[in-house]
Amino acid sequence: MAGLAGCVFDERAIPMKSEYFVPVRVSAEPEAAGHVSQGRDGQADRVELVTDRTGPARVANTREWLRAAHAQLEHLLPPRGRRVLLTEDMLDEQGRPVDVYRYFDRPPETLNKLHQNWNGMVHTGQAVSRSEAIDEPVPPWEGFRTVWIPVAERISLHGRLAVQTGPDGEPVDADCIVLIPGFLGDNAVLRTRDLAFALRDRGFHVLALELRGHGRVEYYYPDVYYNFGVIETQDLMRVSEWLQDHHPFIRNTGLIGFCWGGNHAMLAAWYDGRRPDDPSITPRVAAHLDPPTGRKHYTAGVIAFSPVLTWERLMEDADTPREDMWTDPSMYFFQQTVKSRMRRKGYPEVSGSLRRLINYEFAHSEFGPSFPIVEGYQFLRFMPHRGQPDGDKMEFARIPVLMVTSVNDPFLPAQDMADFTARTDNPLVATLILRGGGHIGFGPYNPAYFYSLILNYFDPVHGAAAVAGTRE
Repeated sequence: MAGLAGCVFDERAIPMKSEYFVPVRVSAEPEAAGHVSQGRDGQADRVELVTDRTGPARVANTREWLRAAHAQLEHLLPPRGRRVLLTEDMLDEQGRPVDVYRYFDRPPETLNKLHQNWNGMVHTGQAVSRSEAIDEPVPPWEGFRTVWIPVAERISLHGRLAVQTGPDGEPVDADCIVLIPGFLGDNAVLRTRDLAFALRDRGFHVLALELRGHGRVEYYYPDVYYNFGVIETQDLMRVSEWLQDHHPFIRNTGLIGFCWGGNHAMLAAWYDGRRPDDPSITPRVAAHLDPPTGRKHYTAGVIAFSPVLTWERLMEDADTPREDMWTDPSMYFFQQTVKSRMRRKGYPEVSGSLRRLINYEFAHSEFGPSFPIVEGYQFLRFMPHRGQPDGDKMEFARIPVLMVTSVNDPFLPAQDMADFTARTDNPLVATLILRGGGHIGFGPYNPAYFYSLILNYFDPVHGAAAVAGTRE
């Protein structure tokens, strides 16, 4: 059994193949076309798409884009997998979240059981890297060069950048998509390399980025600590600005993140459109950040795969040690990652506690040991937790946002996505729950749907930002 697990659950490269890609045809909806029923606060709730039999589906926002695009891509999914939940489907007639597990007929207590959620476990394992690129970089990627992007005084982030060029060898005008890995990951993740090549081959400029405390940034800046999204969100703003200011051929930037990287992508969408007096940013946190400038970032849109929407609940769960990988494999391996980080940083007490790791990292960072950690939580929170508010962050997003999760995720509850959707009125924010994919394992689950969804989402003619736009 152990030998079989070591083979089946190993990380796998899932490179893009030409036959995977199916283009979708979506265009901007003319004013007053179609019937839109009004939901809470006057926002569009349920939408009848207006479709010209001789032309593309016409849409007005990210949610409508997703519905139109999925209708053209669902044949890529297996027959049972075509039963999905799109944004509006996650709410009942009263606007309350539906029971996700009942809808898919998947008892949640079975999801962390190997024999009852075999596919979810396998696809998760095949998407998770066991390697790292800290002390040694990964081998070169053809067509990519190493870049160091300054984000603060004496601090730069590491990345691999591919620039599209024309027949004359000169850079061409195109959007640049930024990729960030999952929890404490780096560019050793095969998924990042495969997706970077797929985007590059589709005509995008691509940056595979490593954040503070990750990859080669950790190697060269061991005294710069990770804040799980607080300082890193501002860093992402500066990365977007650096790309466009130093590369005039980059039209717009986009962002893709997985797991905690998905949280980074969502935080970037909120932070870009936040108010100067945003309640999620306390004065002590604001002292370390720049005020809003009005400049837009990641206007090509962002995608968050398997974001950790209720990370504080995960943190509480991780307070209990897991020593048996077969009883609770997802939490066991998560805690191993936490322990590995603690050992590397030389923290005094090594454990699998995410809470303790967050405390250690903040205490050693520029915030210092006296910083009230609850104020960091306030910045990072997406869902209310134990009476503490979330700040309605996604209501301030002014760029397209797509969030994708799976009902057979063995690590994070898919119900969170429906609960989150019921709290979010912003029509630029779309959500999708698939039947398969486990935790971030959407490539192993169905590479054709995975790549087609991403490449179409950022398409400069038929993509979400191209046809649904942004708002001021």
